[in-house]
Parts: sequence; C-alpha cells; structure tokens
Amino acid sequence: MARRRGSSTEPIRIEMPPELSQRLVPDEGWLEAKSQNKMVQRLCMGERLDSIEAIVERYCVASSPAKSKLYIGLGFLFIVFAVIGIWVPGWPTVSWAVPAAFLFSMSSESMFRWTLTNRFFGAAMFEYYATGKTIPKHAKLGVMGLIALMTFSSATFVWYVSTLGDGQFTDPSSWNGADPGYGSVTILLVGMIGVWWLYAKVKTRDQA
Repeated sequence: MARRRGSSTEPIRIEMPPELSQRLVPDEGWLEAKSQNKMVQRLCMGERLDSIEAIVERYCVASSPAKSKLYIGLGFLFIVFAVIGIWVPGWPTVSWAVPAAFLFSMSSESMFRWTLTNRFFGAAMFEYYATGKTIPKHAKLGVMGLIALMTFSSATFVWYVSTLGDGQFTDPSSWNGADPGYGSVTILLVGMIGVWWLYAKVKTRDQA
C-alpha cells in the first residue's frame, strides 16, 4: 500500500530567514519613542506637571493693576499666617499658603514662583499644583479641623488679652480692654475664609 506523503509523525522544523526574524524584534529606538509618546499622553491628560515652568504657564494669569494690588495684599496676609505655622506647633502652614499662591497666580508671577520654591512649604505647594491642585482627602479634613481649632483658640486669646480687660465675661458693658474686638473678629473672619476655601475650592485625591 502506498504511503501518503506527509503522513510521518516526525515534527517538521521551519527555518526563518535571519533578516525576517530581526524585523520582528523591536529595536531600542522604537521602545524609547513609545515611552516618550506615553509620557506626552499623560501630560496632555493632565495627570502631572513636572516643572516650575509648566505650572507657571498653566496657572499664572494676568489681572488688572487694581486687582493685582488687592490680590497681592491679601496674598501677603495669608503668607503671614502661613509663616506663623513654621514656629507655632499645631498651626497649619500649607493650608494658608494655598490661597496665597492662588492670589499670587493672578497678580505676581515672581511671588507665585516663590510659593512653589521656598524652603518652608515650597515642596508641598509644588506637589499641590503638579497633581492638578489636589490634596489627599484625609489631609483636607484634618487641616480644616485644625484651622477651625486654631482660629477659635487664637481669637479667644486675643479677646481675653485685649478686649476683656478687667471686666466680667458675663457683662459685656464691663469689658474695658484697649481693643473693642476688632482683632479677634479679624482672626475669626480670616479663619472662616480659610476653611471655606479648602472646602469649596480645593480638590482631593485618594492617594497620599
């Protein structure tokens, strides 16, 4: 009986030309271009800004001269409160620097750059803007509570020292301090603005 051609059970080995096998292996240049393409896509999607120049270009805008002066003044006020936290334990620093940086981004590019590069809270502010103006959720809640606590404590202390005087707590007419209450009210207003800003304007991220 004649055997059919190809009925052997032995495996058949197929040789591939060397030039064809080389084409199937991607070279290093192709992998590098692919990696750069993924990086560009991530930046375009707004995942992260990795340089000061990129942050300034995206967030720094111009305002009218009158508004710029107002924003700079308010920004320095928040910076003062932020600097207090450097020496006073428990007093928040970055939470005050966030609205300051926002105000400077609309009024002074040099001050905005300073908020991103200073040695006190620059790293935290850079991370805040690099991640799309976000902070971890637990940090946001903690900072809001800390601002409220420290604001109330500071306002109470200022009221006790400069407003109450020798008077009685239950008798406002007997309060004979040098300050009728402007200092404590100012502290309360600034603290309320800080808490509101964090709650309404600052976005959160899941990762720490």
